[in-house]
Amino acid sequence: MIKFFRNIRKKLINRGKTTNYLKYAIGEIILVVIGILIALQINNWNENRKLQSQELKLLSDIKSNLEVTLKNFIKDTIANTNYIAEYHKIETYITKDLPYSNELDIPFGMLQYWNSPYITSTGYKTLQTKGLDIIKNETLKNDIVNLYEVQFSLLTIDYDKSEWNLNQIVVAPFYGKHIRRYNDKSLNIAIPNDFERLKHNDEFLNILSMIIRLRKKGVLFYRETMIPLQKLINDIDSELKARA
Repeated sequence: MIKFFRNIRKKLINRGKTTNYLKYAIGEIILVVIGILIALQINNWNENRKLQSQELKLLSDIKSNLEVTLKNFIKDTIANTNYIAEYHKIETYITKDLPYSNELDIPFGMLQYWNSPYITSTGYKTLQTKGLDIIKNETLKNDIVNLYEVQFSLLTIDYDKSEWNLNQIVVAPFYGKHIRRYNDKSLNIAIPNDFERLKHNDEFLNILSMIIRLRKKGVLFYRETMIPLQKLINDIDSELKARA
């Protein structure tokens, strides 16, 4: 093709047709410019297509992560609610002044137990690496950031950290003095050294009340977090289907 244009130019120059040559040269420049613009457009189209492919892959990964996280949260909520029910058994025995029963072995064994929130976030971490602007839907992008940076932080820091602090600073020291775990039985079983004295121990009653109150607060945190979590899963799913 280049040789073809070169031959035309040569013929026009040899024939002394300067005007025609100038017209031809201008036309050739225009063709080159158009060719460059088309090449740039194709390149931009390819880049946009690659970015869109990466965006949809990230959204799909984030959706999968959120689905796993939601399942974990549901299990955590059920487990923590069950713990509360076990602790209420101890309260019942105390308020009714009942003698100790083996029914309380498990509730006392679970006094230091709770389910911590575990969040699957590989997709979100990849999004942070590649840049948040890869997500074109502004509402969706803001909702993703808000869920991971605000809602999940409230659950993991405000709630779970409070559980750790209560357990390490208050519950564990008291537990070590007044309640015994038995390593020859189930690891979930523990028995107070003197239940009758424990029933009238204000410190224990306060601790039990704090555990139950904080656990109920945690269950509420979980439920409040699962609402925007489920909504975001649905919104991402709709976005993926709309752009499939």
